[in-house]
Amino acid sequence: MAIALVVLGIVSLLSGVALYAGLGYSAGLGAWAADIPLEAIIASIAGALHREVWLAVPLFMLSGYLMTEGTSMHRLINAVDAFFGWVPGGLALVMIVSCAFFGALSGSIVSAVAAVGSIMIPMMEEQGYDRAWSAALVSVAGVLAMLIPPSNPFLIYCGVTDTPVGPMFLAGILPGVLLMLILYAVVLIMPEGRIRSKKKYTLKEKGRILYEVIPILGVPVVIMGGIYGGIATPVEAAALACIYAAIIGRFVYRQLTWKGMINSLRTSVRITSMIFVLVSMAYGVNAVVTMLGVPTALASLALGLGKMGLLLMVMGLMLLMGFMLEEISTMVVMVPIFWPSVLKLGVDPLQFGVVICTAAAIGYSTPPIALNLYTAASVANVSSTAVFRKVIPFLIGIVILNLITVFVPQVSTWLPYLFYHR
Repeated sequence: MAIALVVLGIVSLLSGVALYAGLGYSAGLGAWAADIPLEAIIASIAGALHREVWLAVPLFMLSGYLMTEGTSMHRLINAVDAFFGWVPGGLALVMIVSCAFFGALSGSIVSAVAAVGSIMIPMMEEQGYDRAWSAALVSVAGVLAMLIPPSNPFLIYCGVTDTPVGPMFLAGILPGVLLMLILYAVVLIMPEGRIRSKKKYTLKEKGRILYEVIPILGVPVVIMGGIYGGIATPVEAAALACIYAAIIGRFVYRQLTWKGMINSLRTSVRITSMIFVLVSMAYGVNAVVTMLGVPTALASLALGLGKMGLLLMVMGLMLLMGFMLEEISTMVVMVPIFWPSVLKLGVDPLQFGVVICTAAAIGYSTPPIALNLYTAASVANVSSTAVFRKVIPFLIGIVILNLITVFVPQVSTWLPYLFYHR
């Protein structure tokens, strides 16, 4: 039955059926064929979504859009350029670091690609970078928003597994920094790594730019300080971030209009609705698969594989599923299936979260479901085929990071345990 559900889902995708519809009727037909009451599936979905942590997803998303509407990304990018742009491959490094900063502001992956790419790609073209190459880099660098807190995928993982949000956010910091270094190393071994930024900044200009960007940098301080200072829960920290973003956009930079606020709310509601429809349908599939005993069978199989074998199997399956399913749906389907195996083998939930999120990140730039790649290609006004040809070396960089998180669990666990087990 489980195999039939997988085949049905693949056929649906190849037939052009909307992803949420394919997941939904796969769950419905699976329940019918296995004689599982539909009420049980609905109850399972409702119970899974009835958790406070889910409220943080739309709030973090809204804070990011308020920042985009109410402040100029040029300020943030100019600040990064002033301090990092002088090195070899300087603008490429500026793009990578800017994506990390944008991730710290919003946690939104595709938004990071669109916001940073729309500014950086023309700047890089002026200094000799190929547009398709720049689009490929930003499509992969955008996944830094998946690792640098606040991370919406981490919030979804915590919602599925009941893992504490605070430690999970900390678990993504070192892998995020490591991915930045890996991507820059890839840049340096390519011809583009020899291009230096032609723009020079005096010490006075650097001071002025840093002064202008300080209010923006207050957003991650509000979020992380609220959570780790014990002042606010993740949901409350997300709400505080929305208020802070609205205040500085409206009264400090004076660029956030009422129309901008409405646009931010509208976009956040639309994207949140899409995410939760997908999550709900994915939970339906998971409920059927769970009632058929697939997680129990996998847990028995995992005992023979060991921790590394299980993590490598999950990584491989996530890479494969990334070619066929949207990444958030893939996580929501796969995580509960393997969760009993994770607990039985004693795999650290923080490490498992980083491994599975990093593996899911690759799907954002691998067709046919490649949201980052298509967004970057659209922003750069080049064909997605041209971008895909350039993106492969950067994807290898993420695979390297994924393997490191599998074989070196301390990359994910050292910082959380240092902070929480002092």
